[in-house]
This record gives sequence, structure tokens and C-alpha cells, in this order.
Amino acid sequence: MVSDSDLVTRLREILRDSDLETATAGSVRRQLEEDFGVDLSDRKAFLFIALFLSRKSSKADKQVKKRGGGFQKVCSLSPQLQKVVGESELPRTEVVKKIWSYIRENNLQDPKNRRNIICDESLHAIFRVKSINMFQMNKALTKHIWPLSEDNEKRDGNTRGSKNKRSSKVDNHKAVKKRGGGFTKLCSLSPQLQAFTGESELARTEVVKRLWNYIREKNLQNPKDKRNILCDESLRAIFRVNTINMFQMNKALSKHIWPLNEEDAAPADSAKSERKPKQGRERGAYEPKQKEKRQKKGASGLLSPLPLSDALMKFFGTGENALSRADVVKRMWEYIKQNDLQDPSDKRRIICDDKLKELFEVDSFTGFTISKLLTTHFIKMEE
Repeated sequence: MVSDSDLVTRLREILRDSDLETATAGSVRRQLEEDFGVDLSDRKAFLFIALFLSRKSSKADKQVKKRGGGFQKVCSLSPQLQKVVGESELPRTEVVKKIWSYIRENNLQDPKNRRNIICDESLHAIFRVKSINMFQMNKALTKHIWPLSEDNEKRDGNTRGSKNKRSSKVDNHKAVKKRGGGFTKLCSLSPQLQAFTGESELARTEVVKRLWNYIREKNLQNPKDKRNILCDESLRAIFRVNTINMFQMNKALSKHIWPLNEEDAAPADSAKSERKPKQGRERGAYEPKQKEKRQKKGASGLLSPLPLSDALMKFFGTGENALSRADVVKRMWEYIKQNDLQDPSDKRRIICDDKLKELFEVDSFTGFTISKLLTTHFIKMEE
């Protein structure tokens, strides 16, 4: 039996990515039944109340936004967006609503995956791609929705004071996030995760989202218990197991998601050093050994610089003769993306250009093998 806390956690994730105006208790319940592989008919009342409270919360947020701007504030639209919505100024929420009306009227949702939008000429002029994910679309619209001029904003003189107060709170909140990080902070990914996502840096939330998209696309949830994931070759390269529980997966990802630089990790280290005096004198004798261990850790692994082969130095052409394995993998992916070397039919497959052929001596390879191919180009230092 699935616990209420598990249901509520997944329910919030579904509602976060859904249109609350069209989501019903039935559609949400069916999604939960599919995710957990159980019949939730006896919990209809519970789910109905949860959905009702989420909608109520959303409406309260909208009322706050109406008073202080936010998504309800009228904005100026780009010429490309004006062509689709037929207006030069609209609130962001209205733009999204009109875009979706246009998508449905022209039947532009991919029949195989309704979350993907097939761009016609008008949408291509906005998004510059042939197809776009519904979540990516929301982010891409930001480039086409601009604040009105300051003269227009001054008409809202009465709300200016409250808006300034709110903006200062938002700025403070952002500053706290920058210091403390959080799941939305950009992180460095392990070579295995880079090969899977095709990115060298991503926020933890985005990594989790892409993993779940992949799991559903490949139908990797155990039919008997949807909480268990059946690992294919790609997931096995990350988790090193044949099956993994959805909750264990989140913990296992921590080994593959690292802070971008050592400075980000400094607050945690300083907190430890502040606690040291309280530990008592007994620890004093062990401190040199602990420092020595930390130094050894700092000078090894994926983040320590290694001498590069002549071929790899020639490939990068920067004159650097030593780099960490993580940096090399990151630069390789940047090169692959800049030169559009991913196979359009399977983004995990890399088609080598002349430079890559000369370096790896292959015509193509999968992203998962990039670390293996690079091994011969790192020169081991003699101890």
C-alpha cells in the first residue's frame, strides 16, 4: 500500500508540471495509479481535497501577483510573438493561454508524446527549433516577453511601494539561495551523467526531470511495482545495479552531482571547523592524520589535474598540458555541441568529424564510452 506522504509528494510534482485549470481529480488519480501501479479508487476523496487545496493556493498566488505585477502584469511582446497572439501587449499568463490555443487549433502536439510540440512556421520563428518540450517552451518564451517602458510603469504609482518591498525581499531570497545553493543551483555532473544528459552542468532538479522522462519513454518502471526502476545499459552505467527504487535513485544521484567549484563547498567546511573545539581535547591527536587524509582526497580523483597526451593538447589547442578528467570531459561535450556532432536520431551517438577521428581513431561512438576513449590520453605520473 502506498503511503499518504508518498502520494502527496508525487501529487505535488504532477501539479507543478500541469495546468491547474484543466487538471481534474480523475486525471491526477490515473497518473498516480500509473506511477505507483496501484488502484486508488478508495482514495478519491483524499485526492480531490489535495487537488482543491492546490488550486486554492494557486488562485491566492494569482491574486497577490495581480496586486504587485508578476505574471499578470501587462508586458510588451516581440514581433514574432505578436504575429501568433495578435496583440502587442499582454500578461504572460494570457500569452501562454493563447499559445496553447494556437497549438491545439493547429494540432501541433506530437501524437506519440503530447508533451512535445511540433513547431510550424509561426512557432519556428519564435523558438528556432523544429520541436520543443512543453517545459522548455515556457522558458523560451521569456526572450519574447519584455517589461513595458518605465513611463508606463509609473502609472501604477500606488503599487510601486509594495512592489519595491517585494522586489527587495526577492533579491534577499536570491542572495540566500546563492549562498546556500539548493536543488536549483547549477552543478557539475559526473562523466556518466554527462554522457546520459548530454550536458556538463545542470541543476539537480533538471537532472531528476530528465531521468524520469527517460524512464517513462523507455517504459523502465516495473509493471508490478512502479516505484522500482529496471535499469537498462544507460542507467546501469550510472547506478551500477539492475534495479533501483525511486527513492534510492535520488540518493544515488548525489555521487554524480558535484558543486561547480571548491568555494561553493566552503560553508560546510567552515561549519565543521567551528564545531571542532566542542569535540574536546581527545580529537587533537588525530587532527594531523585527518588533514593528511583530506589532502590526499583533494589531490586525487576526477578533479585532480593530469598530464595530457600530445594528441589531446593538439585537439584543444590552448597550450594547457594538464587538466582534470572532469574538465576534459566537459570540454569534449562543449566541442561536440558547438559542432553539432550528435546523431539527430539518437543524441547519445556521436558522429566524429576529422579532429575527433584523429584523436579517437573511430568514426563514431556513444556518449557513455567517452571516458574510456579518453583514458589513453591521460599520462600517469610516476610516484
